[in-house]
Amino acid sequence: MRKLQIPLVLTLFSLAACAQMPAPAPSSSAVAAARSVQAERAAQLAEERLAAVTAQRRAAEGRFCQDWQRSLDLVRRDAIGCVHSAADQQGTCWGAVSRWAGAKSDYYSALQRLFVGHPYAAPAQAAGNFFQQTQAWAQLCRGSVQNCLQEANQSPMQVQKARVNQFCSAQAPSLP
Repeated sequence: MRKLQIPLVLTLFSLAACAQMPAPAPSSSAVAAARSVQAERAAQLAEERLAAVTAQRRAAEGRFCQDWQRSLDLVRRDAIGCVHSAADQQGTCWGAVSRWAGAKSDYYSALQRLFVGHPYAAPAQAAGNFFQQTQAWAQLCRGSVQNCLQEANQSPMQVQKARVNQFCSAQAPSLP
């Protein structure tokens, strides 16, 4: 019985030794080929992403001035609506205008990052600043409509608005 155990033990040791032996390393040419394929895939993915960003930027440039004008019209309409609303509703109304202006500020700030290095970057930044200041202005309006109306004409937000309007005026196609 002892004779059977020794070969069995030797067989188990040899199997255990095989299990612990590392697999042979791939050849350096195989490693280089795999890295080359990975690099080509990464380059292709980068090109696709760049093309997508370029397409997004062009589309955003094409809509920028139209979206800006629509946003101005909406905030103006909503502000006028708040001024004319019942006294007990004005706080809620101005709060909604403030939140909306904050969201528009975030939108134009995101556009500014998309436009970095392109002519639309500065107007997008000015638009973001305008709506950030409009957000603060609407909060002021919650407290006093009189102070709000005075501040509207003297606010630095008017300078930001003028910058974007000037840019958009220059972008408008000339009429024959």
